[in-house]
Amino acid sequence: MNTSMIVILGLILTSLLTGVGVYDYRYSQRLAQTAKVEEQRADGRDALLELAKRQEIFFAKSKAYTTDLAALGYADITDLSVFSPKKHYKLVILSADENNYALAAEPQEEQLADTKCAGLTLTKQGMAKSARGPDTTACWQPPES
Repeated sequence: MNTSMIVILGLILTSLLTGVGVYDYRYSQRLAQTAKVEEQRADGRDALLELAKRQEIFFAKSKAYTTDLAALGYADITDLSVFSPKKHYKLVILSADENNYALAAEPQEEQLADTKCAGLTLTKQGMAKSARGPDTTACWQPPES
């Protein structure tokens, strides 16, 4: 083998290794983003469960559910909604009466990148759903470790 052949083989090998490295970096970045979005989804789930708890406390006193977030003890209400504690979701009461309620958590900012799950909903009957994908309850599961 002459020197020019060795140089060419070295360049080819370097190119291949660089390509694999770039692909691996992009793949790991995508995995990290997916994990982050899944972890942030817990902010919406937890906030909806807290809102449901407040509805049940209100019901125990009033014998009806309410659409009034202030009556449930929330402050910083904007456009009939409040933000989840980490601000990844906006919480709204879709409906409430003497027997039932329907709640929603709408994704905000970087959580809009969640391609697996859209907004989360929860009803008095415990129906917990998301609008995307064939398994509408999967988004209520904690992220896999």
